[in-house]
Amino acid sequence: MKKFIKFILASSLLFLSGCWDHSELTEYLFVQSIAIDQNKDGTIRLTTQFYKPAPKIGSAGSGGGESFFSLETEARTLFEAIRDVTIHTGRKANWGHVRFIVISERIAKQHSVGEVLDFFYRDHEPRLLTGVGITKGTAADYLNEKPHVENTVSEQLNETTKTGSKFSAKTYPANLFTLGKQLHNEVDTAYVPFLKKEKEMVNSIYVDGLTILQKGKIKTIISNKDTKALMLTLNEFQFGIIEVECKGQRPEETFEVIEAHTKTSLSIKGDEIHYTIKPKIQASIGELECTNLKTAPQLEKLNERIENQINKNITKLLKKSQKKNLDVIGLGNDIYKSEPQLWARIKKEKIPYFQRTVFHVKANVNVINTGTDISKPFHQK
Repeated sequence: MKKFIKFILASSLLFLSGCWDHSELTEYLFVQSIAIDQNKDGTIRLTTQFYKPAPKIGSAGSGGGESFFSLETEARTLFEAIRDVTIHTGRKANWGHVRFIVISERIAKQHSVGEVLDFFYRDHEPRLLTGVGITKGTAADYLNEKPHVENTVSEQLNETTKTGSKFSAKTYPANLFTLGKQLHNEVDTAYVPFLKKEKEMVNSIYVDGLTILQKGKIKTIISNKDTKALMLTLNEFQFGIIEVECKGQRPEETFEVIEAHTKTSLSIKGDEIHYTIKPKIQASIGELECTNLKTAPQLEKLNERIENQINKNITKLLKKSQKKNLDVIGLGNDIYKSEPQLWARIKKEKIPYFQRTVFHVKANVNVINTGTDISKPFHQK
């Protein structure tokens, strides 16, 4: 019986597939970031940055040098430019470790970003958490910059957009997943960080606000200040600074947001759409310049000043967007969910619903920490 069982087990090995279709690591180059630009003739210029394979210990050229290298390919389509990597390197590009994709402002104005990135949604290798940014000027130039802290510029860009969003609220941490989801919403408004470089400075990439896409193309670019108002409206504000003027003049007082939650509500009154935005914020004092907090009424007055400033910032953003008839906050998505028949009529008759909406902004602020026992500006005696 034991011999029979051994025979069956040995025979079954003949039917195992093994690794007949495997690929060796030496057949691949692993991509860490890419830059997408467009030539004057309309062709795609793809700059791909690869992890450089480490040489064997003791071999010639081991030790030192950059851990990556870049390659530029051009073609009529992105996929063709990707496959042309093989005729330059003798290896196939692997997209499973891409950290960041930068797209030039020029190409994002002329083509839908969803169209440009079609390959990365269709292929099985790219990860949907890959970060995305739009650049001022040529995207390839940004991959030539040296990182400040991280090992590669792709990691630097990825961390800059994510951490910048979390602790300053001056940008949105866009990736392939969030971008794809937003492009398929009812109003297809999407948010992508806008990257710039300081003039006459090296290694100077920074995030300068947010690009607002509609139908995949750049509709407008908003400032860091407007981005903070947008993040608060979208309930995406985690931490950041609120600046409040002293009686309409500088200097300003600053307050750190410790916790923020925003509730929104939609109501239809006749033919009017009313949309209420209620940010609720807990804050601590960062800098005092013109306020004394010796009594409870003075603290209440300070809370009211901050509330008025927040209401003003959000209202300003909404009015700018209404002039452009740009649904920057995705109001149409809420109408579609709660009033589908109204949304169907809006789409059919092409009603400028965002321009006609009446907005109500009602912030609620509670300052819970003065930072020290000092209840007045430090420079005052």
